[in-house]
Amino acid sequence: MTLEHVDVFVIGGGGTGSDLTWKLSGAGLRVALAERDKLGGECANYGCDPTKAMLKAARVAASARRAGEFGIRVGSVDVDFRAVMARVAALIAEETKAGGSIYSERGALVFLQEALITDEHRVELADGTVFEADRMVLATGSEPVPPPIDGLDAGGYWTNKEAIWHGGDVPGSLAVIGGGAIGVEFAQIYSRFGSRVTLLEVAERVLPPEDLDSSLAIDEALAAEGIAVMDGVEISRVTRTAEGWTVAVKGGPNVVAERLLVAAGRKPCFDGHDLEAAGVRLDDKGRPQLTETLRTTAPHIWAGGDATGDLLFTHVGGYEAGLIAADILGDPRPRDYRVVPKVTYCEPEVASVGLTEEAARGAGHEVVTGLVRMADVTRAFLEGEPFGLVKLVADEDSGELLGGHIVGEHAGELIHEVVAAMAARTPVATLGNTIHAYPSWSAGVRGAFRALAAELGEDLS
Repeated sequence: MTLEHVDVFVIGGGGTGSDLTWKLSGAGLRVALAERDKLGGECANYGCDPTKAMLKAARVAASARRAGEFGIRVGSVDVDFRAVMARVAALIAEETKAGGSIYSERGALVFLQEALITDEHRVELADGTVFEADRMVLATGSEPVPPPIDGLDAGGYWTNKEAIWHGGDVPGSLAVIGGGAIGVEFAQIYSRFGSRVTLLEVAERVLPPEDLDSSLAIDEALAAEGIAVMDGVEISRVTRTAEGWTVAVKGGPNVVAERLLVAAGRKPCFDGHDLEAAGVRLDDKGRPQLTETLRTTAPHIWAGGDATGDLLFTHVGGYEAGLIAADILGDPRPRDYRVVPKVTYCEPEVASVGLTEEAARGAGHEVVTGLVRMADVTRAFLEGEPFGLVKLVADEDSGELLGGHIVGEHAGELIHEVVAAMAARTPVATLGNTIHAYPSWSAGVRGAFRALAAELGEDLS
């Protein structure tokens, strides 16, 4: 048995682990990084990045079909799916081509193989090499977790990985179980590529964590472009047949589709690790119990990114990498998730930050809102994209901005004005009185700030 020593062993080379390795190796620590699959992790290889390239192609196809509305004549729109995916593959290869060299050049040890925690301070690689680590970081990511539906245990369905890299053609029909961000994005992608898509969600609306107005708006938008949206359903069973899949819905019609995509949740991935021997305790949902600086119940072991089981966003993982690095380097800072933006990149985009109206009321706030419909925003009207809204939520007594919700073109960019306002605790009237360019999409955000300021009784110029 070969035994080596490192200051920090980072398990998982996704966004969090990679960022952390970069920071700590740059600070002069001896760091080892192990990734069992591909550097970049889920987001770069099987999630955020390839799906955005697919969404762009789907958007181009949809725009071409609408060209006649703008006086532009085109012929039939044919999607060459294999060409689409060749472009996606080339983009991801270019994005990740540096591999581990950028870390090894800073002195880090990089291993593209599985690494498992075996006790409090030891990590064993698949090749048998054993490391003694003063500190360890679980940046192991997450994996899809199927809902408890009869028939899914037989396998054969798509997860996000297969929905991107299945290597085949566009299915004639697709059933999607799960109306969260992943399910909504793939439903629209494949619908625009030519599939007949049915989207099934157990909650009463798609994107259930979003503000009610946002969820209802995107429900309507998806249905308007031909996606069969089934909200509030109970699925009793799925059955694989020679032709594809049958999804049995209690009290409703069965859904028959060539392919089935299950996008109904994820869980932290700790398979093979002896967390008990290491002193790491999990809660009843399989998430590590963490301090405010992301230490586990073993004080020399941290967890970050999807491995925490909460806020599964790459940008949150990057933030947590910074917190862990600061703690290891002697400058601990408590985590703060008050201002975390999230975006679903369908069309129209859905973006939000902070509390929904419902959550704010549930937290005991007396709530006021400011709302502007995109149909009343000049730029949206001129570009033929009048669908959506900007909604802001504030506490009536203090005037504090509690949340923002945008549905519409460029929502994922527009939300960051609200993000900055919340982070700086900028008075609502200040944003409402700030000059915005005309006719910009941002004018809709200003309008919502002005509407909210008026509700709060603040002075407007």
